[in-house]
Amino acid sequence: MGKRILLGATTLVLLLGALVGPAAAATRASIISDGLRVDVTFTGKKPTKARLIAGGASYTLKRNGKTWRTKPLTPAQLTSIVGTRAKVKITVGGKQRTVRAMVTGNAGTPTNPTTPTNPGTPPLFTAPGTDSTGNAAWEAVKGYFANSTLTDCPAGWPNCAVEQRYGYFENGTTWYCRLTSTSGSDIRSQATITEILGAEQKADGSWAVSYRDEAYGYPHTYTVRVAANGAGTVQYWASGVDPNTNAPTEVYTGLQWMRGAKDCSY
Repeated sequence: MGKRILLGATTLVLLLGALVGPAAAATRASIISDGLRVDVTFTGKKPTKARLIAGGASYTLKRNGKTWRTKPLTPAQLTSIVGTRAKVKITVGGKQRTVRAMVTGNAGTPTNPTTPTNPGTPPLFTAPGTDSTGNAAWEAVKGYFANSTLTDCPAGWPNCAVEQRYGYFENGTTWYCRLTSTSGSDIRSQATITEILGAEQKADGSWAVSYRDEAYGYPHTYTVRVAANGAGTVQYWASGVDPNTNAPTEVYTGLQWMRGAKDCSY
């Protein structure tokens, strides 16, 4: 996801700084569905042609600014695509290549519907009107990432039989929680962010942050994606798994972004 910044082992103070380091020359793809179509964003060397292959079908991609898009798709098509590892056939410098990435996002509900369900509710995130990555994106979204929580039960346990949530604190501490009615079955995992790998922001205000943390002496990689309406997805790569060449070890969907970081206290 673009450039990277090194953090101290116990603090996230450098979240207030800029992303630094040389951009990767190789082309990489980020693929996300907004519930209507699929968008593909490339970093590194930019292609002149692109085609998406996912869910057993091939889709033409047309460039719209810095984003390549499919035409509007049916719910069935989106359901067959989202959550799969897709191929993108590209032409770069006159040569044909294939890049692969996980398709994240929504399978059937647009993240920015024309008619909002509650017109009087202000947007969660400022919509910049253009896509960005790297420093510009990080400066825009770092305040949304630090001191936030993503949960599949916004009302909080015990309002749900099981709650899964991620909490991101300003000091670099993170928590993954799986809370149930049986305390012995709970998962409460604390980690420390050691490196921000990149950031991106879409024109509608949706955003993503990739980072590496350390827990129990082992490094892990994550990508957090949050749609304009707050719907979130967390991709997780276990220790020793390269996110550049491997699908996520786990993908957590159905999450909702909330302001304020939470640990695993009920």
